[in-house]
Amino acid sequence: MNAVWFTWENQRRNRELSKALGVKLFEFKEIDDMKNPVRKYSRGLLRTGRALLREKPPLVFCQNPSLVLSSFLVTIKKLQGFRVCVDAHNVGLFPKEGRSRMLGGLAGYVQRKADLTLVTNEHLQRHVEQNGGRAFVLQDRIPDIRRKPPVGLKGRYNVLFICSYADDEPYQMVFDAAEKLDAGIHIYVTGNYRKRNLDPSHVPPNVTLMGYISEDLYVDMLNSVDATIDLTSRENCLVCGAYETVAVEKPQILSDTRALRDYFNRGAVYTPHTVEGIRRSVVSLIENRPFLEKEAIELKRQRQAEWELKKNALQAILSEMVQ
Repeated sequence: MNAVWFTWENQRRNRELSKALGVKLFEFKEIDDMKNPVRKYSRGLLRTGRALLREKPPLVFCQNPSLVLSSFLVTIKKLQGFRVCVDAHNVGLFPKEGRSRMLGGLAGYVQRKADLTLVTNEHLQRHVEQNGGRAFVLQDRIPDIRRKPPVGLKGRYNVLFICSYADDEPYQMVFDAAEKLDAGIHIYVTGNYRKRNLDPSHVPPNVTLMGYISEDLYVDMLNSVDATIDLTSRENCLVCGAYETVAVEKPQILSDTRALRDYFNRGAVYTPHTVEGIRRSVVSLIENRPFLEKEAIELKRQRQAEWELKKNALQAILSEMVQ
């Protein structure tokens, strides 16, 4: 496909979708690490603008967030003569959790001006269409995560809590639930805990705060644990860790939301965001682990086949857009 894909952060969905669609990916991930907003956005726009002038593509994909990136592209598209397909995450559709009228207005502008917006479920599709945009539902592709022999871990049962310490993640409830679990159940936690000023010595002994880990170590952990946990309070969010868990055919604990139940409808235990609910979910998963593992394998095959059909339908739409 004669197109380019821009993202200003390191996110698996960009890599998987651009690869599957045959689109050249420009991943300017250093932009996300910059703290000074003036330097950050000027650097991002400069690198993006240079790539556009060099590539001269008829079709441009971008991730939203960033709202700055996506609004820039939909604003200049007519002048530059290209179409724009925005891959919209929940944060891009509802910036600041919907609390900012100004950013919400900018998000609506991007939805109206984009030629197509990719979303992960029908609820988000309706939201885009109500804002005057055109949307296509495409969940994440089940990623290609290499299978490796497990590494030795501390517990009799080991669980990976995939966490970024964001506002929508009830991480403290997971820590409190771990304290009530059998000592042989060990929970490893990814993510930069320092941004929440957490002290690793102040969590239960069966919890290990790993901090930010490399991709290689993350793959090692996915292959080594018995199950994962990935939680969000956002009702219409399909968490990345759930796709990654399916990729390695492991059972998982997810938040009890309609969106997660619908798409990850096998191989999972769905938990309320309470300490006791999370504790019971871990116990239930361990008790039913063989059955859930079998379901995870079945779900992987089903979602892979469905995704290929959706990809083909999307490619047909994109081809019509650039004719």
